Amino acid sequence: MKRRAVIEEAIGETRAAVYEGRRLVELHLDRWSQKAAPKWGERWTGQVITVDNSIAGAFVSLGHGPDSILPFKAQADLPRLTDGMLIDVTITKEAIAEKGPLIRYAGEASRETVGPVDRLTLQDRLALRFKEISFDDAPVSVIDEAVERTLAIKGGGTVTFDQTQALLAIDVDKGSATNMSELCILAANLIMSQLRLRGLGGLIAIDFPNLRKPKQRTAVLKRLESLADEDPASVRIAPFSRFGVVEMTRGQDGPSLDAKLTDRFGRPTAETKAIRALRRLVREGEAARGAQLTLTVTPDILAWLENSPFDWRASVIDRLGARISVEPGETVSVEADR
Repeated sequence: MKRRAVIEEAIGETRAAVYEGRRLVELHLDRWSQKAAPKWGERWTGQVITVDNSIAGAFVSLGHGPDSILPFKAQADLPRLTDGMLIDVTITKEAIAEKGPLIRYAGEASRETVGPVDRLTLQDRLALRFKEISFDDAPVSVIDEAVERTLAIKGGGTVTFDQTQALLAIDVDKGSATNMSELCILAANLIMSQLRLRGLGGLIAIDFPNLRKPKQRTAVLKRLESLADEDPASVRIAPFSRFGVVEMTRGQDGPSLDAKLTDRFGRPTAETKAIRALRRLVREGEAARGAQLTLTVTPDILAWLENSPFDWRASVIDRLGARISVEPGETVSVEADR
């Protein structure tokens, strides 16, 4: 299947949209504020902190963020590990929330201290993920609307995504739909596409409307399983429970798009709002060349900009020139004074 990725290098983040044919299947995002964090596919030198037989693995410090976990199962050529030992590892799963990365042993240490051996860009990682993929440079604006909590189902009904600490709860509401079997099939299509598009995973519980006939439940399960076969991630699906709930797991190699863009209540973080404001400033500044630009932002955005972990102002000036100012206000706006 022909795959291509559209990459956008924006101020504060790198965005990517992956297409299979003409169908958008995945969205990816790298934030500048997390540039130092270990990324999937990278090789790092780590130091063994402790070998823990209770988890059949070892805790390994990479020198950034929470300690990673090196599971012993299915590790080829793993030497006898001792506390303080330096080893090279490959990141197989990035840190998610407070959980450290998962790693795989990759050989003897190639550095004398902990840290990255080979860093990978987002484009590098997509090339590893998909062996045959082409790349284009273009805006990726679809990310801004990609993490809606509730989505409509064509023909009636809605699907709502609620991320808790333990699992992702998905509720399918029938709304005005009258054909429950058709509704659940359409919901299955929407759910599976959203899981992959947004990189959602872990333990997932889907609450479908009541399907009385076993044949209807079987049809929904088969649709879920068929769609799971098209997903590069590892997906396992359990049968319907007596209460109409389907449990499944979906592997993740890093935080979801939702986790990067929103807080635990599904609201855009101050960083997300700030980067969107800068994006708007650049877009309107490129349209009004030579004009003096005033970016007005809300107090939470201003506070983030004033304490930003990267020099956004230098990046904006590099693109637009030294013709910008930032002021506090009640809403976000850009004024171009010619």
